Amino acid sequence: MGGRFVLPEDESHYLTRVCRARAGDQVSATDGHGVLATLRIIEGGRSAKVEVERCERSARAREAWVLCGSPEGERGDWMIEKLAELGVAVLQPVDCERGGWERMKGRAERWRRLAVAALRQSRRRFLLEIRRPLPLAEALIGLPAEGGRWLGDAAGPSASAIAPADTGVSVGLLGPAAGFSATERDAVRHGGFSTICLSDSRLRTETAALAWACWWSAAGPGSSTAAVHGDRA
Repeated sequence: MGGRFVLPEDESHYLTRVCRARAGDQVSATDGHGVLATLRIIEGGRSAKVEVERCERSARAREAWVLCGSPEGERGDWMIEKLAELGVAVLQPVDCERGGWERMKGRAERWRRLAVAALRQSRRRFLLEIRRPLPLAEALIGLPAEGGRWLGDAAGPSASAIAPADTGVSVGLLGPAAGFSATERDAVRHGGFSTICLSDSRLRTETAALAWACWWSAAGPGSSTAAVHGDRA
């Protein structure tokens, strides 16, 4: 507590150019893992110097994991940004028989930047974790046991009639644009997933993921404020 350090150049730019903070101002910052710090700006500029005045850590009371087949085209960027804003903890891309995440190659750093920008925008404490793609069968292994598992399916009961779990990890599974194969649907059924209808119309993969995340997020408490992201905050 009370330590001083210099922010990286990108964080300094965001603080002084985007937020227009100046020497003497107080700002909030997070490490993306539950820490919320109050910082006092000592010096602005391209290498802003700050002092930690207060720091606290909190744990998630509930989590959302999204297991998602590949969307079409370049829509993954949009999906990641919105899932991060809604407070999803984990995005697990799933390679399926009818579609894979080949487009993810070379985009990991871009998607991390989008997640950081969304964290700033939403003023949350926790950064979306974007995992490497896995085949569906592997992704289903080792999922958290508590919190509920949901498969987005037009044949399921309406989301308006279902309440997400208020503790534990809720898992939402959305298929690729071409849908799951019969073999994959059997694996999902044996994985303990309940179906949930997210709309009265057919949704794109990324829209379905967002609809499920909205359903989950709307049932939870608000998140704490954070203006700057950095591993040292």
